[in-house]
Amino acid sequence: MTYDFLTAPLVCMAGQTMHPRSRSPKLRRTAFTLIEVMMVITALAIIAGVVVPQMTTIIDDAKNSAMLRDLREITAAIERYRMDHNGAPPDLIQSQTLIQMVSKTDIDGNVGNGPEHVYGPYFEVLPPNQLNNVRRVFRVNSAPPSSLSSRVGWVYHPASGQIWAGLYNGAVDTSAMPELIGP
Repeated sequence: MTYDFLTAPLVCMAGQTMHPRSRSPKLRRTAFTLIEVMMVITALAIIAGVVVPQMTTIIDDAKNSAMLRDLREITAAIERYRMDHNGAPPDLIQSQTLIQMVSKTDIDGNVGNGPEHVYGPYFEVLPPNQLNNVRRVFRVNSAPPSSLSSRVGWVYHPASGQIWAGLYNGAVDTSAMPELIGP
């Protein structure tokens, strides 16, 4: 019979038995102390205090990147429209969308479904502005617009065909917005 030194109990000088992996006789720890739990909670709080602000920055950066990607897509689609329509930009805004970008058009930009309407649609639906999750297009009369920080959705100047993103990044209640917003 072999003797296992790792699991066999040891006998201390005082005659008490002690398990080989414990440091004191007859004292086995079965739970964490309050100090140990408080130290772990404090460490987690410090880590959370460092990570949470970085997460909001990461989320904001992701929204900005997505908004810029969509803005480039819309700008490229407007340029394709201009190439198809002899340099004329889309200028018809209905229901707060560039209707000529989401419908079939003829060479003059008229929306329809007949055999002469061979251009488009360039989008199924216009993508939303990722900063405020609004896909509406608002017409402005000056390029560039005076302020983008208080605007939502997309801001469009039909005479030049230029489009900008509204930079308002708060939550927006689209049901409270009027049907058409002027410059």
